[in-house]
Amino acid sequence: MNAFLQETALLALDLLIRTIPMMVAGVFAAELIMAFNATARISRVSRPLTIWSNLHHECGISFMMVFISPKAANAMLAKYHRDGIITRREMVVAALMNSFPNVMMHWRYLLPVYVPLLGLTGLVYFAILVVVGIIKTVIVMVAGRWMLPVPATPEEETNTPPPRPGWKEGVQKAMKTSATSLRHILIISVPTIIIVAVFISLGFFDTVADVMQGFGACFPIPAAGFAIIAAQFGSFIAGASVASTLLVAGTLSPQEIILTLLVGNILSSVTRAIRWYGTSYAAIFGPRTGAVIQGLSTGLRVVVMIAIVAALSFVW
Repeated sequence: MNAFLQETALLALDLLIRTIPMMVAGVFAAELIMAFNATARISRVSRPLTIWSNLHHECGISFMMVFISPKAANAMLAKYHRDGIITRREMVVAALMNSFPNVMMHWRYLLPVYVPLLGLTGLVYFAILVVVGIIKTVIVMVAGRWMLPVPATPEEETNTPPPRPGWKEGVQKAMKTSATSLRHILIISVPTIIIVAVFISLGFFDTVADVMQGFGACFPIPAAGFAIIAAQFGSFIAGASVASTLLVAGTLSPQEIILTLLVGNILSSVTRAIRWYGTSYAAIFGPRTGAVIQGLSTGLRVVVMIAIVAALSFVW
């Protein structure tokens, strides 16, 4: 019992260290941007996307922040919602759009693994993941354009912008206004992350992984491919290593490797979604809204990937 408690405590501490600082940074960054009246300038790059999707330009700031930290970006959205700048529905749409920059940033750790191990096959697999992200984002943008009303023209674009405060004054204001938002986030996030750590220690996610591996038989992959899928539940590096061995040995063709990796990605996304929900979406947006965002994000991605797997199976 003592060993279990110690293991859970260390795991919870590790999750908190990796999660909470990014949330704090996101809220503080949002407050800094507001304090210095810089929302319009920073969101200018992503403005075509937000305008077309009927999102406030503040959502564009969050979209750009994803390239630095997804958790910080979503913490911004939660802060804007609590301040009444965006609606709950708008927050959900913006959070779903934020997943695309996160996919694009996967190249930092996916390409250095898949390209050396799988060569062109690994590059094609990564390209398909990017296409999945693009299709998902386009669907979310269309949904936003259809569901959301056109936001009012930002006040700073119709009137003379207010003078920017000095650096010291702006930082002090941001620190003061961050306190309320951070208090709300931490009250939810800390217990949620601890609960996730308990579930991990109990082996809940391992059980889910075992169940999901069984669904691999529903997809058109060769029997040898199940070794790749099993390894993917451990880590994407393990999956790529097994795939490389089977590719070099000629056991599986490049097309079969890609299809198997995609299927493994689909199945393992369920356990990843549950973990991410507890340590990110639920912690930032609250259990109810976080579940909606995570469910829509994972469900939409899985549907798109299944469609692509079906199309590739037919073509190949």
